[in-house]
Amino acid sequence: MDAFRQWAFDRRDHAHSQRVYDWWSRHDRVYAGFVTAFLLGRTGEFRDRTVAALSLERGDTVLDVGCGPGPNFERLAGAVGPTGTIVGVDASPGMVKRARERGEELDCETEVLRADAGRLPVANERFDGVCATLSLSAMGDVGTVVEEISDVLRPGGRIAVLDAQSFQTAPLRWLNPLIEGVSAYMTNWYPDAPIIKSVEETFTSISIETFHGETVYVVTAVEGR
Repeated sequence: MDAFRQWAFDRRDHAHSQRVYDWWSRHDRVYAGFVTAFLLGRTGEFRDRTVAALSLERGDTVLDVGCGPGPNFERLAGAVGPTGTIVGVDASPGMVKRARERGEELDCETEVLRADAGRLPVANERFDGVCATLSLSAMGDVGTVVEEISDVLRPGGRIAVLDAQSFQTAPLRWLNPLIEGVSAYMTNWYPDAPIIKSVEETFTSISIETFHGETVYVVTAVEGR
C-alpha cells in the first residue's frame, strides 16, 4: 500500500489535476456519490454547518473557493437571498462550466470565475464571507490561498472551511496509505495540508469542530483587521 500511495503522489501535477477535475465535472452524480462516501453519508450536514458558520445575512456577498460544480450554491443562495451575490472560483474549466449552469438556476446574482485560488481575481475586502469545502486540501500552497482569502474578506468577515485529514489513531490509521493513494489519484488530495495551522496564523476568533475521529473538521474564523 505504501508503494501505491507513493505512485499516486508522484503523479500529481497541474495537468493531472486538470484531467481529474474535468472528468469529475462530466460525472457530477458520481462525484457527489464519491464525496458522500468519503464523508460517511453526512455530506449535507457538513455543508449545512459550514454555510451556517459564516453567519451570512440577506444582501451579503460570499465567495466559494474551489467551488467545483457548485454543491454549496443553493445553501449560500438561501443565506444571502435574492439581493445577495455568490462568487465561485475554480481552476477546472469543466467545474466552472457546471457551476455556471447551476448558478443560472438560482434566485440571486452568481458569478463563477476560472482562476488559481492563490491569485484570486477579485477586489480586496469585497466579501462578507468565504467558504471552502473539501477544496483547500487539493491545493499545493494552502498558506498562500488562506492569505488571499484574508485579503478579500471585509473586516469582521468570516471564513469557514470544511475539509478532511487522514485517520489519526490505530487501527484505522493503518488504512491511510491505501486511502491517501486512492484519494490523491482521484482528487489531488494533500492529506497533510496545513489548513488549520494556516487559518490560525492568519485569522482571529478560531473555532474548530471535528467529526469521525477527527478525520473531518470545520474550522471557522473572523477577519480581524
